[in-house]
Amino acid sequence: MKRNAGLSLGVAGLLGLLIFTTRCSSQNDPGTTGSGGATESGGATGQGGSSPGIGGGTAGATGTGGAAPGTGGNGSGGSTTGTGGKVTGTGGMTGAGGAGTGGAMLNINDIIPGFDGFYWEATPSGNTALSGTNYPFGPPAGGCPQGATWATTGYINTQTKPVKGVTGQQYTVNFNVRGVVGTRCYTGGTPGGMPLPAATPNPSGPNSTWYIGGTQFNDSIWNTMEIHVAPAVPNAANVYYANYFPNTSNWCQKEASYETRFSASFPVIGGGNLTFTIHDSNCRTLANCGQVENQATCDTSAARIIDMSGVNPAPTNFTQPRTVSLGGTTYYVQWVWFDVTSVTSP
Repeated sequence: MKRNAGLSLGVAGLLGLLIFTTRCSSQNDPGTTGSGGATESGGATGQGGSSPGIGGGTAGATGTGGAAPGTGGNGSGGSTTGTGGKVTGTGGMTGAGGAGTGGAMLNINDIIPGFDGFYWEATPSGNTALSGTNYPFGPPAGGCPQGATWATTGYINTQTKPVKGVTGQQYTVNFNVRGVVGTRCYTGGTPGGMPLPAATPNPSGPNSTWYIGGTQFNDSIWNTMEIHVAPAVPNAANVYYANYFPNTSNWCQKEASYETRFSASFPVIGGGNLTFTIHDSNCRTLANCGQVENQATCDTSAARIIDMSGVNPAPTNFTQPRTVSLGGTTYYVQWVWFDVTSVTSP
């Protein structure tokens, strides 16, 4: 287990000190206000606490004390830092905010071994003819397959990770992503992650590049970065993309690389699998040569270096920019890193 929620105390007035135990909730999911026992009117009317509880909530308004925790009052709610939700807040009109309902926190390595700290790279392969800042990304045997449709044309590289746990049980995986990507258009889904992708991307700083559902747009020659969940989770997208840019001003097909950094989550089913797919229809992809477009050759001095501070566990022997040699040539590659923060079960 990588992160845990703690216990918090709140002042519920002069009628006594109510103690609540918070349930462990997933990051970025503060949970709903918990419900408690019925409010009773015994005793004199309680007065709201004069100072915040240990959990960080604010004192509630005057109210009658409950025999058991009531529903969240004016002074509590779904905050992740002290007023209900992830951490118990202080008493409100009828009691303190309930603990979050994010479910039991589990060890990610028991559910998806190897996903925490997973390094996903568009590794150079094949022998495709190049120009500018491309590097070869084709079948290792060489050439570039020409199929009857876009979906069967080019090189499709896949990696699969099994989902363990209890077969048929649903789990939610919460994670952070950092890396360097060439961007791409998708359609039919929804921009997602936190923060939400900006309408105008940042050429020199981090971008949120997460896209939920849908499919690739316009049969582009820029590579995809796809995550497929099987079996399908009911009422979920079951396909996600990690290198999205908005389809305005040709942002999603810039001949440049960009820094990506965001938080996201998706549900999986025990006994299933995750498939990570990179598809490039012309068997060549953009190198990490920085934000300048249409370079004659890769300006290696401009290659993006990503801040990896705070990643847990910290990467070891992780030199940047990331490079791979193929056929005696060194290429500056696209990559993303997954830092799992929690996995929960409803």
